[in-house]
Order: sequence, then structure tokens, then C-alpha cells
Amino acid sequence: MMDAATIEKRRQGRTKLKGYIADIADGHFVYGGMVEDVSLEGLRLNDLPDKFAVQGKRYSVVVSGGPDSPCYKLKVSPRWRRKNGLLVDVGFNIAEAPPGWRTFIQKNLSKTAEQIMEEDDCLWERRTGSSRD
Repeated sequence: MMDAATIEKRRQGRTKLKGYIADIADGHFVYGGMVEDVSLEGLRLNDLPDKFAVQGKRYSVVVSGGPDSPCYKLKVSPRWRRKNGLLVDVGFNIAEAPPGWRTFIQKNLSKTAEQIMEEDDCLWERRTGSSRD
């Protein structure tokens, strides 16, 4: 399993999912965690017990964003973990996902890219006093 230093060497774009939670199950127990960020092939969950970070084990995860949002059931396996007090933050590879998951992530990645471009334009205007157009 990777250590926390390797976490930021990702090749894929990630996006934060505010207000999304995940119920993770190991076949015996279910535990709720917070979704920190996602990509097409992975997701990070915060504040999990150590038992949900066992290398080589597969877990079922249901990601939801509230009553008006669809739920997505995923099969995941841990890639890295980082201590967070008594709990751990865990990065997972997604082994199985429904077709709608990919579309959902691509839409969120697009929104993130647009926000970054808008923020860059605002910074450029503040620094130079002119727009990039």
C-alpha cells in the first residue's frame, strides 16, 4: 500500500464532492465516511476505522449526496491510507462501478476545470488590470 507522500503524485484529475457521504461494508460491518474527492478510477474517504483499509481486501461502497441525488454502488480496494487521529483517510481504486458513475464524475471534473479557469482569469485581471481575451 502506498504511503501518504505518494498520494499527490496522481495522474488523473480529481474533484471534491461537497456533502457526499459513503457507506462502506466489508461483509460484516457497515460504516459511514465522508467522500473527500473522486476521479474516474478512485475515491478518497475520510474518517474510517482502520479495519476498512486492509490491503488486498475488496469493499462495497454506496456513495450518495442527499435525497435529490442518485446513489452509486461501487466495489473498491484500498490503495493508500493516512492516519487521522484514531481514524484513517483511505484512497481506494474503483474495481466496479455502474455506467452512470463515469458520467457523474466527468460532469464534476468539467465543473472543476471551469472553476479553475475562472479563478485563473480573475487572478490574471487583478495582477495585470486586463482580461486575457
